Amino acid sequence: MIRRSKIFAAMFAATLVAVVPGGVRAQANSRFRVLIPDFQATKGADKKFGEKAAADLRQLINGLLTHQPVPEKELKDALKKYKLKMDQLDCPKTRQLAAQIKAQVALCASYAPEGDKYVVTAAFWDTRSNESFTVTPVTAGQKDDQAAAKGVFDQFDRYTTELRAAGNCQSYEASQQYQEALGQCSKALELNPNAQSTRYLKAHILFDMNDYQASLAELDSLLKQNPIHEDGLQLAGYISGKMGNEDQAVDYYSRYLQLQPGNAQVRMNVAYNLAKAGDPGGAARLIQAGLDRDPKNVDLLAQYGGFAFAAGQKLADAQSDSSDAGGLPPEAANYFRKAIDAYQKVYAAKGADTDPDQLKTLIAAYVQLDSVSEAINTAEQVLQTHPDNDAIWSYYADALHRNGQLAKALTALDRVKEINPNYPNVGLRQGQWLIQAGRIQDAVTALKDVAKADPKQADIASKLIFANAYSKGIQKKDYGYANKALDAALTLPNLTPGMIHQLTFWDAYSIYQKAFQDQQPQKVSTAKATLPQFEKAQDMLGRPGIADYAKSVNVDINQMLSNLATFIDIQKKIIQRGGGG
Repeated sequence: MIRRSKIFAAMFAATLVAVVPGGVRAQANSRFRVLIPDFQATKGADKKFGEKAAADLRQLINGLLTHQPVPEKELKDALKKYKLKMDQLDCPKTRQLAAQIKAQVALCASYAPEGDKYVVTAAFWDTRSNESFTVTPVTAGQKDDQAAAKGVFDQFDRYTTELRAAGNCQSYEASQQYQEALGQCSKALELNPNAQSTRYLKAHILFDMNDYQASLAELDSLLKQNPIHEDGLQLAGYISGKMGNEDQAVDYYSRYLQLQPGNAQVRMNVAYNLAKAGDPGGAARLIQAGLDRDPKNVDLLAQYGGFAFAAGQKLADAQSDSSDAGGLPPEAANYFRKAIDAYQKVYAAKGADTDPDQLKTLIAAYVQLDSVSEAINTAEQVLQTHPDNDAIWSYYADALHRNGQLAKALTALDRVKEINPNYPNVGLRQGQWLIQAGRIQDAVTALKDVAKADPKQADIASKLIFANAYSKGIQKKDYGYANKALDAALTLPNLTPGMIHQLTFWDAYSIYQKAFQDQQPQKVSTAKATLPQFEKAQDMLGRPGIADYAKSVNVDINQMLSNLATFIDIQKKIIQRGGGG
């Protein structure tokens, strides 16, 4: 987000010093300079009244500690230098002249007859912020120039009070005392509702307080005053995005971009803010508008590819999280195709200089579309220009695995490890893929290396085996499969006690259930075969920590042990009756 704290600090710091209460002496050169030209006569009014009223006002302001008038001689010298006459100083020229002679405040004042009086209309302009403080019209007798000056001067005091409140608002905001800051900003706006910088600051304070609705209301008020307030448009767009009002966010940002339609960098910055606020689709639309103007801009194409992919991913994730999750939503697929098209153009233009992250996203987009062959072909093409990029090899491996090419996928992951031994989860993925292929022993070999190299991953590796043993063995009552897998998992090094207890319990459970199935004929041969298995299960369930684990999964281990003791006794009696005792 664009913040204006530094600008406000520069604008108000001097004010805070200059308008502190009495007791602090302000030197003449520390006071603000106020350009006060003659009040401009209109509708046939007497010019002398305007000359005298201006002189009276200069004298009044010169008595302030905080401000001083530009001396009349300096004003006349400036008029001569810039070839101007006093009666030519309308408001635009007055403000321009004030900036030239380094006056911080400029007065624009005119008057017209109304009956036997003059009505003075005036405004004070801050030459740094280009904001005005409008004076309530002052009515004075046509000979009473002093009353006219006094009326304007009295309201000038309100102007300095407004500046002080605005400065206090900025000061409190900088120290994150938001409630105090809001009070000061509101006070300043009561005195001068047209103070755009103060209203923007108030909106930003409300944004910092996460009161998005109130912040947006202030910004809308600001934009009614100034429809092309750049910071206001940007903040309004960002807040709308945060609130989920995506169309409204795009509208604000589009209005901002109309101010600089051909500036690609500005467009990309704005699109980034919109994506950050949660609307990558809107960001893609903003970038597309830039591409309509400049279709070969590689930077815009790269940005578009990233935002289009993110928009597709957001839609795909929302679909997968919903209760009626189905295939890839058509709109998501369309975004992925657009991302592919953009990144292919980037790669064609930049070749080996293409950002590897963009190429990874290109491959991932093909995978999202289930265009696995295209993903593989693209990865192989990319690896010709980026042969030592570990991440691209990793994405290539995923595409190969998805395509059923396990051997090549494993080899691609080996290449990842060669390039970067610390690349995350390579060994775990190899183990997982081998488990899915039913190659448990090969998986154990791979996962043992993982557990040795990083003890923190030992439990994770064993859980991969356990999950397979539970789903394909225990749940399907293939207890022999479960027993072999769990025995293998227990051979992994560096397992924590908790993981050992879990694996041991379910291994014993599998052995018990398999022995129960095998002893059903109750013959001497089956009794001899199953007795050692029942005894092994009994031993494993009696080990320290197993009872606590059983309790955690709501299993009555005492009942299991009682059943085991009964089956052990039965097998022994069968063997004895058969003469095998």
